[in-house]
Amino acid sequence: MSVTVQPRSHTGPFESRLPSLTGALIIVVATMFLARVSFTQIFASPAFQMIPDKGAVAMVFWQGASAATSYLFLFSGFVLAWSVRPGDTVRRFWRHRFLELYPPHLITLAAAIVLFTFVPLFPVDYGVAVLNGTLLHAWFPQLEIWTSFNSSSWVVSCEVLFALCFPVLMALIARIRPERLWAWTGGVVAVIFILPLAATLLPDNLAAPYPGHEFTKVPDSQFWFVTKFPPVRMLEFILGILLARVVQTRRRLPLGVGGATLLLIVSYAVAPLFPLTYPMVAVTAVPIGLVIAALATADGAGRRGWLNSRVMVWLGGVSWEFYLWSLVVINAGVALLDGGFGVPAGLAVVALLFGVTLLLSWLQSILIQRPIMRGFGTPGR
Repeated sequence: MSVTVQPRSHTGPFESRLPSLTGALIIVVATMFLARVSFTQIFASPAFQMIPDKGAVAMVFWQGASAATSYLFLFSGFVLAWSVRPGDTVRRFWRHRFLELYPPHLITLAAAIVLFTFVPLFPVDYGVAVLNGTLLHAWFPQLEIWTSFNSSSWVVSCEVLFALCFPVLMALIARIRPERLWAWTGGVVAVIFILPLAATLLPDNLAAPYPGHEFTKVPDSQFWFVTKFPPVRMLEFILGILLARVVQTRRRLPLGVGGATLLLIVSYAVAPLFPLTYPMVAVTAVPIGLVIAALATADGAGRRGWLNSRVMVWLGGVSWEFYLWSLVVINAGVALLDGGFGVPAGLAVVALLFGVTLLLSWLQSILIQRPIMRGFGTPGR
């Protein structure tokens, strides 16, 4: 997940960096972290666990994790489109993107294999490990495949497809006349809303029950198709590219940061009222996209805020590593500490696991990822 935006030669008065979008990333991955905690028994209280009709707190984070994933995909499309420069080559882009995505995935996959080998939380299937290691696992509806080892990595599986398609997508979207960008954006949004309905045509026996299915009441095959299947999730990536072009071409945005954030809060609150898989992607995709576009516009105008503070940008800079380490650390913590804590002790354990995840993310970033990018991902090498 790139968080360093290369300058464009034709951005005019707009700054080349997008610090607010980077700063928001740590909020996104922290929400996912808390959602994963709710699938454990760290807390004794059912309110903090994914238990139907009891897990009130857990359900808040479950919905938040869905919205957070949309942010990651929209952010990815937006930032990659924003960072395109004249003279960039497809080969250079693919090399740079591969180095951003694959080393963090490979390291956390190895850590997960070691953990599950010595702590039998889940069976170790080395055939499935090959699918995971080659980032093909999100293409399979079977729960034991797309959630294998470090199940966070299904997002990386999607991002690989996005990266492969990006040069073609960018070339096509760059040809859209500025006055037609909003119409194309509306068309992509319409498809996002149609797909959950199309998913109802799938047979229900493609996959095993997924974590949280008691809450959503959605057949397993439909859940996988709408929320995990890479070609379907690429629509949010495309939406991000379109919105980047909207901002770059100075199209008028319907809402500023405050209005877009309010719309996101409202959509978040009403999402559980929608049927089937709509709450997981469609309901919040547009508000999230507008928040991203509004924040980018504010960054471009040089406005200062807490999201683009030095601390938030630093935290956002290690958010990709944090995202991939989070589930590994949580599983290791559960294996060592068992769980069943009261609220104060449980919050302390969660804070400890959060801190360990952040430390591992920072160490990987400075000791491994940054040297890799400097040595092999620098343009011209």
